[in-house]
Formats: sequence, structure tokens, C-alpha cells
Amino acid sequence: MNIDAEVTPEARNYLLSLLAKQEVPGMAARVYVEKGGTQQAETCLAFCPPGEESREDVRKDFDDLTLYFEAASVPYLQEMEIGLHGEGSLQTLTIKAPNSKKPAKPPKTFTLSQDCEALRVPYGNSVTLPEGASVSITQALGGSFTVNYEGNLYRLSPEVTRKLGFQSDVILFEPPEDGQISEQQCWDAMRLVYDPEIPVNVVSLGLIYKLEIDPQSQSVRVEMTLTSPGCGMGDIIAGDVKGKLLQVPHVEDSQVDIVFDPPWSYDSLDEEARLELGLI
Repeated sequence: MNIDAEVTPEARNYLLSLLAKQEVPGMAARVYVEKGGTQQAETCLAFCPPGEESREDVRKDFDDLTLYFEAASVPYLQEMEIGLHGEGSLQTLTIKAPNSKKPAKPPKTFTLSQDCEALRVPYGNSVTLPEGASVSITQALGGSFTVNYEGNLYRLSPEVTRKLGFQSDVILFEPPEDGQISEQQCWDAMRLVYDPEIPVNVVSLGLIYKLEIDPQSQSVRVEMTLTSPGCGMGDIIAGDVKGKLLQVPHVEDSQVDIVFDPPWSYDSLDEEARLELGLI
């Protein structure tokens, strides 16, 4: 993974001076983006003592200055520039990161930078895709990827894709002013969970049968089904629903139950799903 970043000579000398004042041999700096791909994105620069960098970080040397770039932030830090503003004691670093607020788009094919835990689709069995494997993305929705490797489909979880430096479909909810769980936000969160084989979310597929909100315990309970009782990815999809609901403000607990009564059918598809699948 490469990073397109520049540091002006003035900013490099200023940073080297700051690092030297820490009196820690080998002190470097680390760059990362909080809430990348959103309007709330903030680009941050922090001291990085030897050994505290992550093994997934991307290292780049600017002469005798070493910077580490957080892997998950790399897509948002492309074309960034660190400069220096002001004179004398009023000098301050400036960071221009034009892509920090833009949703990151993954490439169609890429090489795995590390061994990756994956689930084979549609069976759901766990496998390890080896470092150096070349994979092609067939679907990148809801933060997870479905990739093709040697003719088989595998699902990479959002946690794995973030470690690889990718992020997609990030959504940040504003906490409701009344301090209550928003039903609409719960539905919006579940719309970020997709079937790993087709680009349609579980809400549009008609897999969500019931949503119950308990304001007293700040918990959410969902009843959902699967397109087939034999779907090996059922527990994974249900886990994704649970995880997305826990990102909704004021939700302290979520429960997802899989049911098969009534059984799912194509009649459950909403108009968006029918259009995506070419049924209308």
C-alpha cells in the first residue's frame, strides 16, 4: 500500500525539532484521520515512540523524518500535504488533506497486504486468505467486501477491510435531542447490512420482520429471516444487523432473532430491490 503525501522542507525541519525535544531516540510521528469519509473528518498528527506504530501502518521517510500513516486512513490521506504557517514563535503546522471527507472507493482488484480471515460464500465456513493473494471485489457494501479468489467467493468483514486500509458506507448518526432511540435511525442502520451475494440490503430484501424498541432498557430487538433456511451466512448477517444497531445513538443492547415463519419469498422485495435485481 502506497501513500501520496508531501512534507515541505520547512515543515520537515519544524517536525524534526519537535521530535528532538521529546528526547526519545527514534521518535517518529503518526498521521491518521478520525471519522474519515464524513463531513466530520479530522486529520491528526501524533508522536509515535519506537515500537508503538501498528504493523499495518504505512511508513514513509522524508529524508531523516519518518512518518507512519494509519492503514485505515490511507485512502483519506492521499494527496495530503504538511506545511508550515507563520514565523518565529507563531509557527504552526498545517495539514491539507483534500480527500479526508470523501468516501473511499476500493479498487476492483488488489493484493492482500496480510493474511486475512474470511468466510466462504454461501457456506459460511471460516478460511484464511494468504498474504500476497490477488483478489477482485465483486461487492463492497456496508463496510464489508465480497471478493473473488481463485474462482470462489469470500466475505471480508468490516474489521478486516479497515485493517487493509479500506472503508465504505460510513454513517454517523446525530444523537436525537430528546435522548431517545430513533426508530428511523435503526432502520437506516440496518440498510447498511447486505446479502454477501447480491447488492441488496436486508431491509429492501424484506428480511426484517419486526423492530421493537424498549426505551427503558435502551435496547432494540429485531426478528428477521433468511432467503433460505439453509443459508450458511445467516449468523453472520444477523451479527452484522446487531452490530449496526449498536452504532445507533442511545442503543445500549440489541438482540437479533432469526425466524422462518412466515417463510421468505420474492413477494417480500421492495421496489428498490426489484429494480436492482432486474425484476421490474
